[in-house]
Amino acid sequence: MFSNALVSTTNRSIYNPVGMGYLNGKDESYGPGSNDFSVITTSYYNTLQKIHDFYGLQMANRTYFNIPNDYDQYVQLYVILQQIQIKTKNSSLLLLLKIAEDTLVGAINSYTLYGENLVLNVDKSGLQQKINDILSNKNEKFVEVAAATGQLAISKTFKLAPVFNYYIIIYGMPAFGVGFDPAKINFLVNMLQQHGINPFK
Repeated sequence: MFSNALVSTTNRSIYNPVGMGYLNGKDESYGPGSNDFSVITTSYYNTLQKIHDFYGLQMANRTYFNIPNDYDQYVQLYVILQQIQIKTKNSSLLLLLKIAEDTLVGAINSYTLYGENLVLNVDKSGLQQKINDILSNKNEKFVEVAAATGQLAISKTFKLAPVFNYYIIIYGMPAFGVGFDPAKINFLVNMLQQHGINPFK
């Protein structure tokens, strides 16, 4: 009680029960509700960090294609958040946990909406091209009158897989030497498969 030695304890000081003390190797507040934060174990902290890094941050940066689409992982993270909320009575901590939960749900919804928006844009682009083709060829008849010559030309054409065509339509042609972004390709493959389109044929 009268020593100036630092002792690791969870008990409050007799002479200053609401002040600062030394706990777990660092200064901690002994104020009301401070022990509620002990609910956040290392495992729970890592879960919150994962939600921030892989869901919230990607949504904030508008890199929706980087949001994980693993539904099992989403459910697991959601359940863990519910478990933490059950274990605490601290209203401030509950608010932060609710924000984390809303971030997780919002990121999944953003991923879905982003994918649906891309598919609609691709459909719109395809329809616009068909309209342009119809209008440009309307009432036109091509008659070729040409004399034969002795020259022969050979050309080779190739067709890109749908996933690469959609990539170019949505994100533009990749810069020379850079190539297609694998994360965006993976996102488009999932979106095309969900809509019954074979991404490689």
